[in-house]
Amino acid sequence: MDALIKNDEIEVTFSSMGLLLTDFDDSSPSLVLNRRSVRNRNGYINYGAVHSQKNITLTGVFLARDPYELEVIKDEINGLISNDEPFYITKMIPTREIYEYQNPGETSGFDLLEIPHTKYRYRYKVIAENSIQYDFLGNHKGGLLTRFSISLITADIPYGLTEPTDESINHYIYYEGTAKCSQLEHPWSIKLVAGENQPGDFSVSIGGKVFTHRSVNEIKKGDIFILKGVETLYNGKNVNVRTNYAHFVLTPKNKGLNEFSTNFKGSYEILNKVEFYI
Repeated sequence: MDALIKNDEIEVTFSSMGLLLTDFDDSSPSLVLNRRSVRNRNGYINYGAVHSQKNITLTGVFLARDPYELEVIKDEINGLISNDEPFYITKMIPTREIYEYQNPGETSGFDLLEIPHTKYRYRYKVIAENSIQYDFLGNHKGGLLTRFSISLITADIPYGLTEPTDESINHYIYYEGTAKCSQLEHPWSIKLVAGENQPGDFSVSIGGKVFTHRSVNEIKKGDIFILKGVETLYNGKNVNVRTNYAHFVLTPKNKGLNEFSTNFKGSYEILNKVEFYI
């Protein structure tokens, strides 16, 4: 197993640093219930629940030639992980089976750090929760063997999230995630480009939620609307006063097919789309 760490400045895998990752434990996110009791009534009144955070624990080992290199490697790990800025971490999966039956002496073995890996479909935005734990295991034929353990928590969104993409829209927006993705939680937007002159009143519906725009001014061919959920731009200018302030939510219901409909005449695109995974 391996992991990829990425921020604004670096992109590095654990294996490239000589770190052998033995476990990548990403638990399900914790739930915070919103409920209250009522006098003389059994049970609770449920007002829903939200996911608060996800805990991720990484464990592994590394070899150092001598005590000096051991300290150097620890400094590199500390500088990479124990940072005051969140970063992205992606689980990497071996691209071939590493457990193979063979006859004695058939091969000379393999290097676990050299096994090809591929990125999993989503990543986490995380920050270190506690100090990194190091446990010296003793001398090994390759040097000094040390185990490490790293505790991370999600920095904002308590889900795995895919890399952002821009996609054209026809009648549906396809969503493969397992958790709902609201425009209030992630800044995805809908782009509308007018294909012809048309009235200033139009609406857009996604999954039953309806956005409306009202104006006596005619929309010209080539005009652009960006629907952000918290803001609507018309050719780059804020026009919130002409809208109903609606925001959209992508859901995994109906096999991820979020129905899209509008009476706006032109082309449609979803920008900065991501998918959330519990």
